[in-house]
Amino acid sequence: MSLPCFALRLKHMTLSSVRLLRAVSIFAPASLLAACQSTPPTPIVVTATLAPVGVSVGSITSEAPVFPFDTPTPPFAPLPDFPTPSPLPPAFKSLTICMPTEPGSLYEYASGSRESALARAAVLEALRDGPIDHRTFEYQPVILEKLPGIRDGDAVVNAVTVKNGETIVDSAGNIAVLTNGVRYFDASGSEQLYEGQSRPVETMQMTVTFRLRDGLEWEDGAPLTADDVLFGWQIVKSPDNLAADHYLTNRALDPVVVDSRTIQWTYLPGFKDTLYYTRFPVPYPRHLYGQMTPVQMAADGSVNRKPLSFGPFKLDEWAEGDHIRLSKNPNYFRAAEGLPHLDQLIFRFVPDPKQMIEQVKSGTCDVGIGAQGSVQDSFFFTQLDAMAQAETQGWLRSQYVSGTTYEHLDFNISPVEGYGGLAGTTLFQDVKVRQAFAYCIDRRALIDSLLGGRGDLPAAYVPASHPFFNPSGIELYAFDPGQGRALLQEAGWQDKNGDGLLDKKGRSLSLDYAFGPTDNKLRRALAAALQIQLRQNCGIEIKPVELTRAALFGDFPDGLLFGRQFDLAQFAWVGGGEEPPCGLYTLNEWAGAGDGQPDQYGLVGYPSGGNDVGYVNPDFDSFCLKALGSLDPAEKKTLHHEAMRLFSQDLPSIILFFKPKIAIARPNVFGFRLDSTQDSELWNVEAFDVTP
Repeated sequence: MSLPCFALRLKHMTLSSVRLLRAVSIFAPASLLAACQSTPPTPIVVTATLAPVGVSVGSITSEAPVFPFDTPTPPFAPLPDFPTPSPLPPAFKSLTICMPTEPGSLYEYASGSRESALARAAVLEALRDGPIDHRTFEYQPVILEKLPGIRDGDAVVNAVTVKNGETIVDSAGNIAVLTNGVRYFDASGSEQLYEGQSRPVETMQMTVTFRLRDGLEWEDGAPLTADDVLFGWQIVKSPDNLAADHYLTNRALDPVVVDSRTIQWTYLPGFKDTLYYTRFPVPYPRHLYGQMTPVQMAADGSVNRKPLSFGPFKLDEWAEGDHIRLSKNPNYFRAAEGLPHLDQLIFRFVPDPKQMIEQVKSGTCDVGIGAQGSVQDSFFFTQLDAMAQAETQGWLRSQYVSGTTYEHLDFNISPVEGYGGLAGTTLFQDVKVRQAFAYCIDRRALIDSLLGGRGDLPAAYVPASHPFFNPSGIELYAFDPGQGRALLQEAGWQDKNGDGLLDKKGRSLSLDYAFGPTDNKLRRALAAALQIQLRQNCGIEIKPVELTRAALFGDFPDGLLFGRQFDLAQFAWVGGGEEPPCGLYTLNEWAGAGDGQPDQYGLVGYPSGGNDVGYVNPDFDSFCLKALGSLDPAEKKTLHHEAMRLFSQDLPSIILFFKPKIAIARPNVFGFRLDSTQDSELWNVEAFDVTP
């Protein structure tokens, strides 16, 4: 199960796309064997208690004599009558999941903190299945018969005519009026410039059809239909729903319900959505909430505290501050498969990671998760040694998988005009200096010390397991401080005064190192480790400066990062999974005043731009933007590889490591399995099982 793909708005090169990306085992059971021994022919009593703890069904007793094999059976002796045990009810299975935060609401569009939203997403995994999963970098239908595709004919691209002055979606995804200077996609999907003309143009228009699986029901037995999907769309589209992302609904005509299981929508002319097959809203039960407005739903107790389920479990009790209790949903569409395996699921809230580990050891918690999803923070990172010790002692099992969120060190290649730091001397415009830093950093040592050795050395802004990654021609920059010092010497940096720091023209190679936000312990430890490494390995001094989220990530010109007012910076980008986030490094994400006037680099930017490193390479832009706009997977892979190759050579940023997703569980828990790209640790909670 997943957070709704509908809510993921990967809008290539649009202003708010950056905000989405900013930072932010199956265990083998032991076999129990019972041995029987022969005894003298003496009557014995055999008692078998067949019920689980807490279930009383009596005992079965036999006092018939048991003979050894060398004693003949008396002739014509009647066989003893053994009572037949009555069928017993299956054991009641309950599992407790502990997580750091209690949700404030279970309404998809409720306001609240980031932590509350993550907790809400975890509980909702048990109350709804899908609609679409995102596993191992691929999207998979859950409550849909299939994902629509152009080759299958349930997604089509038609040619339509747009006249001068009419509405069109331009090639950047903005809703515009067709006038001179507008860039748009023609009917073949190629970008064109409308200039010096008043005639109509042919542009593309996409229509996508989704079909629900048969037999879907809400927990109250009412059928889940395409009209419920339409209702979910309408909730998102409503201007009164301030918490929803209106990007997609504003770029599409109102959906058409074809029949009870089929819904179809058509995009506005010109809109090319390369993730069209994922854009499916979470259904909402019209028969229950249809008379409410989004404002009323946001205030309604049942919507917030006991939403109707179409997933494996239904909500029974919410004891605020203590737990949320769910039970098996008999109307779950996979019930015939014996799912879910559990009868009861309980969520408890344990804000301290050390305490959570102890509660898993004691059995108070069966599963422990940190911050759910691709924005997983450093919840367990301070307790890796304690986890390893508990695992060695057999109290728990830990799981680690590489996520798509990557920590990186950014160079300020193009500082804002007037910046007085060392980067303001054009230091990082020399690619050899940037490459020298990469050689001077022992990333393997960082992974070993901070992540318990769980992680691979990344070569690009996607992990090596990504389907679009090709190692051919990609520079890795293995740890080699000698090479790093040599490159710095070529650039004029050497220790002339013998103080241990490199210098040039009387100025030491000493840089401010911005990082944050202030509550991130992993990032603080990483900055301290880099400070030691760079000084010892290559004579570079960095001075860590820890900043708040607002000070670090504010828009241009106020934020330090996106105002390009720093020397070096460290934070994390949240990768989107399937589509590599190359767009962050293009001129389409150039940060600027937004007044239409070129800056000192001759570039026009906008305040929400995400290209904090100030990287400029037209060839990289061309490969990246063509890849992001392609509807052909094979073409995408080729173009993305070329973009990654250039990135690795130019090195505007050092990818330090991909943050692992971490969770813990007791040894008797089965089916719990983390996935690199699935947002939640609980994506397959219907398959969780537990033994006594």
